[in-house]
Amino acid sequence: MKLMWKDKNITGYTTSVTWTGSAKQAARSVVFNVAYSPNDKEVKVLNIKLGDKIVFYPGYPDDTKTKFVGMVTGRDSKSEAGELSYTARDGMMHLLRTSGTYKFVNKTPEKITSLVCKDVKVKTGNLAKTKIPIQKIFFQERSYYEIIMAAYTKAYRKNKKQYIAQMNRDKLEVIEKGKIIPDFYIRQGERITDSSYSENIDNMVNRVYIYNSSNQKIGSISNSKWEDKFGIFQNAISVDSGSGTQEAKAELHGVDKTASLTMIGDCRCVSGLGVIIEDSRTGLKGKFWIENDSHQWSGGIYTTTLELAFKNIMDKQEEDEEQNTESSSSETDTSNALNDVLNQARSWIGISGSTNEATQYFGWNGVAWCCIFQWSVFNKSGHGDLFMGGGKTASCINVTQWYQARGKFGKTPKVGALVVYGPDGGSHIGIVESVSGSGINDYVSIEGNTSGAAGGLAARKQCGNRRADVYGFCYIDYPAVVTTATNTPIVTGTSVSIPDSVPQTGIIKDYTSYTYFYSRWNSRSMQRKVADLWATKGKTGRNGIASIDSYYLVAVRPKFGSVGDTICVVLESGARFNCIIADEKGDDAKNEWGHPYNGKISIVEFEGIGSTSTNLCSAINLGPWAGKKVTTIINGGRYKGL
Repeated sequence: MKLMWKDKNITGYTTSVTWTGSAKQAARSVVFNVAYSPNDKEVKVLNIKLGDKIVFYPGYPDDTKTKFVGMVTGRDSKSEAGELSYTARDGMMHLLRTSGTYKFVNKTPEKITSLVCKDVKVKTGNLAKTKIPIQKIFFQERSYYEIIMAAYTKAYRKNKKQYIAQMNRDKLEVIEKGKIIPDFYIRQGERITDSSYSENIDNMVNRVYIYNSSNQKIGSISNSKWEDKFGIFQNAISVDSGSGTQEAKAELHGVDKTASLTMIGDCRCVSGLGVIIEDSRTGLKGKFWIENDSHQWSGGIYTTTLELAFKNIMDKQEEDEEQNTESSSSETDTSNALNDVLNQARSWIGISGSTNEATQYFGWNGVAWCCIFQWSVFNKSGHGDLFMGGGKTASCINVTQWYQARGKFGKTPKVGALVVYGPDGGSHIGIVESVSGSGINDYVSIEGNTSGAAGGLAARKQCGNRRADVYGFCYIDYPAVVTTATNTPIVTGTSVSIPDSVPQTGIIKDYTSYTYFYSRWNSRSMQRKVADLWATKGKTGRNGIASIDSYYLVAVRPKFGSVGDTICVVLESGARFNCIIADEKGDDAKNEWGHPYNGKISIVEFEGIGSTSTNLCSAINLGPWAGKKVTTIINGGRYKGL
């Protein structure tokens, strides 16, 4: 073993050196301790500073080969031990802690890796050749490491080869994960000094939903035996083409069996590689994959500790959803799922006590229920699959670790993300309702059990009421909602066609001021419930029409549905738009289809954003809808937020 600092050999000054790596954390580190006694003239003081270069030669079986090049990132003083402890990390930290926005078209993963590394000035070495061009891939403020692994994940979906990114000296390399170390065996009685074995289902995935590039569900794959025994643990993937069946099968994941052992040191054993083990005490025999490795030199003794996996698993990353900013007939709106979840959370603001709507829904009363609240919100809204992939837990730290393991964790607040507090995110949890900036405290959240005790309260919090222990945010992949003139409408269900014999006005300026009427309905009516929901949303609108999320508010005859129902209005031009029935046209309409207007029938009456002093409104932009007849109205049932 040899440790170099600024081209100086400081091995003789160290009391211990630990060299570690993980298949899940990517960056490797070297921690070394040096004797420190400023009052003892016999002990040389090394003036090692943050940012200094460190080069490490692990030694056996190759005493001359450099394994680590990094820089000092931390310094700790241990006065009682008379030591200074330094931490150095390799160049991977620049890829992990630097973010960028990219869009690549017809580029292979190896080409994408080369391009992004060039931008961040990280050298590249051997990059696994996939020769698989990616049609299109988009990233929005993602770490460079995530960009690289997401590109190689695309290749994995095609060729089933697992990949791992790692630094070799000062160069990034991407290699096939799990290659067995040649001519190397770990046997009990020869190398092993200690060993253990365990099992868990923390990473189980037994059901996978498949979505196409338009975010439409096209299929699913599941393991019924695992579902029956353990319950549902769900994930989702998207594919550019094909059925996605093979890709989904690759996502299924059963019981994790792990083992650890300590052995006589050997620097060939590093995370991402495979080893052959024969250990009669634990029954470990066959091929295993190194998940974590720790090499320690202390007192002249070199030992290696390995954490092993029974299955070779790649650190898979997914690309981001590209938002359409061009002006066209298409509209991209906030996810219906996101709105459903937030609306459910809002509806439970004010519940309290150790037994309440959320704890009863979860099936666990009388305990601290902040995480129970979030699980119940997602599942009650109909989107339980978005919370930990369909998993169920009352533990904040379980949630944090689940999203961290999948690269879905960061320090920037996003609407719909889960905010976690305390050490390692294990103390408290909420859901982000709104964001005012990119700072870690720039958010408003909805949280359960806010007092910290079993009898707490569900409440809206301004940055957790200015808590100082925000740990970070778990990012949830809400499916996007896209409405176009040619795509299948979002709202599906029972269709009612308007006969040609109905003399229509087409879409006209037949609307009232929702701003005037919204507070005037009976408090127990469905009209008032819709109006109150609109008010909680900030009385928003599009094109001058009152709207809730991606739905316009309208009035129609009972023939098309009841107040609170969602409908899709299809026009003769092929255009279609989604609505919520906010009011119904009464018997004064005197026609089953709509309201008489200048000798014709008006099918749809918009609720416009107008004055509080008059019931009329004229500031609506109908655009290409103006004058177009309604051909069909599709009823999709009650809006989930009502």
